[in-house]
Formats: sequence, C-alpha cells, structure tokens
Amino acid sequence: MLKETVKYIINVLIQRGLGVLFYLIGAGWIMNFRASAYFICYIGVAFICLITMFFVNPETLKERNKKNTDSPIWDKILLGLFWLLAYFVIYLIAGIESKKITGAIGLSFWIGISLNIIASVISLWSLIVNTYLESTARIQKERGQTVCQAGPYKIIRHPTYLGLIIWCIAISLIFPTFGVILCSVIIAIVIMLRTYLEDKMLINYLSGYKVYVSKVKYRLIPFIW
Repeated sequence: MLKETVKYIINVLIQRGLGVLFYLIGAGWIMNFRASAYFICYIGVAFICLITMFFVNPETLKERNKKNTDSPIWDKILLGLFWLLAYFVIYLIAGIESKKITGAIGLSFWIGISLNIIASVISLWSLIVNTYLESTARIQKERGQTVCQAGPYKIIRHPTYLGLIIWCIAISLIFPTFGVILCSVIIAIVIMLRTYLEDKMLINYLSGYKVYVSKVKYRLIPFIW
C-alpha cells in the first residue's frame, strides 16, 4: 500500500508542476507576481493535503492511484475532459492572456486565493472521511462499498465536486480574463454533468444510497441542487 500511496503523491505533484510549465509556455517564460503567488498556494496546499492524507487515510490515496477501472464510458470521457482542461489547458490560456491583466493586485485576487484554500479544505475533509472516494466513478463491489454519511456528506452528497466548483470561481478571480473564465465555465458544466450521472448510478446500483438521498436532499450546492 505504501508504494502506491507514494506514487499517487508524486503523480499529483508532477501534475501540479506541469500546470506551472503550461502557464510559462503560454506566458513566454515570464512568471509575474499574480501567477507566482497562485502557484505557490496551488502546490503548497496540495502538498499539505497529500501529507495529511498520507498519515490520516493512506488507503484512499492508494485507491486513487488506480489507472484502469470498470468505470462507465461517460465517466472516462468526462474525467479525461476535466483532467485536460483543469490541469493543463486553463493554465496555458492563463499564460497566453497574462498580459491582458493590468493594474495592481486587488481584493478579488485575494478572495480567489482564499476560495482556492477553502476548496482544498472541503476536498481534504471529504477524502479523510470517505475511504471509497476514488478518482473514478464506479461501484466498488470488490471493496464492499458502503454509503458515506460522515463529515460534509451530512450536508451534500458530492462535497468534492462542490470544492471543484468553488475552485472554478477562485481561478476566475485570480486570472480574470475571458479565456480563463470561459474555460472555468466549461469545467463547471463538466463537473455538474458528472455529478448528475454519478448520482444516478449510485441511486440505481449502490445499496443504501436511495435511503441516503431521502435524508440528504442536495447533490452539490446546499439548499439549491
């Protein structure tokens, strides 16, 4: 288990590093303060969360390192699209459009940084309490999957996806250009579609999920949806 867990941590950090690389390519190898502050936060918070998980719930990290699973085709397509847009394309666009952002760092930037941290905290909380929180959407029959009803799952059914929606808002405030905002909207739509399809799958195939749905009414956004 230790080997797979460490592999996952390394893969995530490499993924974050590639995001920086794509930004630099787009920006012509110039890193301004806005981007520097964001990427320090982006990688630093990820590292803290990963180390926390390593000591608190390493099994979840091990399971998230799986590359080939029996997830449905819609999940493979949506996850691949999300992965491409959220970890690489959006940073390439941010780099290309970096010169369009003029003026001093304002309040909206720091709100974006704060929201980015909040999104990470929500995701970390979810990972700590839900051992079945893999990267892919599937019914984990071989692990005897049960419904998680602890922590943030008492409030909404898909808290990690809420964290991603908050991140979409955060990145739009940090890099407020047309391309980044448009990419963020597309990512948010992908997340909402995946939330709907995953929820439908769990209702149909995971024992106890229908009862859970009757208790926790909202999929993604408290009091709204």
